[in-house]
Amino acid sequence: MVIAICDDNESDRKNCRKQLEQIAGMHNLDVEFMFYQNGEDMLFHIEDAKNQPNIIFLDMRMGGVSGDEIARQLRSRGVTSEIIFFTVSKEYYTSAFDVKALHYVVKGETSNEKLEDIFLQAVQAVQEKQSEYIICAGAGEFRNIEIKKIRYFQVMKRIITVHYNQSEEFSFYSTIGKIELRLQEYGFVKIHRSYLVSLFHIRTITFKEVVLNNGEVLPVGRSCYSDLKNRMEEYIDANDLSSPL
Repeated sequence: MVIAICDDNESDRKNCRKQLEQIAGMHNLDVEFMFYQNGEDMLFHIEDAKNQPNIIFLDMRMGGVSGDEIARQLRSRGVTSEIIFFTVSKEYYTSAFDVKALHYVVKGETSNEKLEDIFLQAVQAVQEKQSEYIICAGAGEFRNIEIKKIRYFQVMKRIITVHYNQSEEFSFYSTIGKIELRLQEYGFVKIHRSYLVSLFHIRTITFKEVVLNNGEVLPVGRSCYSDLKNRMEEYIDANDLSSPL
């Protein structure tokens, strides 16, 4: 869980971090922090939605650009981070709703218990965003499957089999093209005319095959390798991983 704290007061940044670390420790949450002393620095670093933290604690009134204006610019860039205003001022409370902020915390007046509740609300909202599902229907039943648990889809004629969790499978009628279109933004790539695979679950690739994290080996089609390689490199760069290529 990545948390950004943007405040022009160094003491307040440190106090906010200390409180959040204590809460995270109580609830076994793995957190890391990013610090900004003004909104302009944060806007420079978060150039687009790819660099967004999960939660932003944002001072409302800082030297330079105000917190609510920073929040508006972030939203205009497609940043969906949970925003919590953290400020000494009560008078700008209503502007928080304009940027879909989760909450408004008043420094020195909000109790530790209330801050804990607000922070956990933000954590829950982040987790819900990350746990998206796809509904697969066939043979009189349906499965609501968490997308990040899906390793790959396999097609034989018009029967699609989704492989997910450790060893579960479910078959239904569709086309690999429809599934690819539906899941492209979630990191799925076609590696063969019969396979659509999640980049998240790939360990290594070669010109002829893909090895998944669980050891499964799948074939790579000659016409698919170039796109697979490019997509894998983009995925690695976006997630700051070491290249397996």
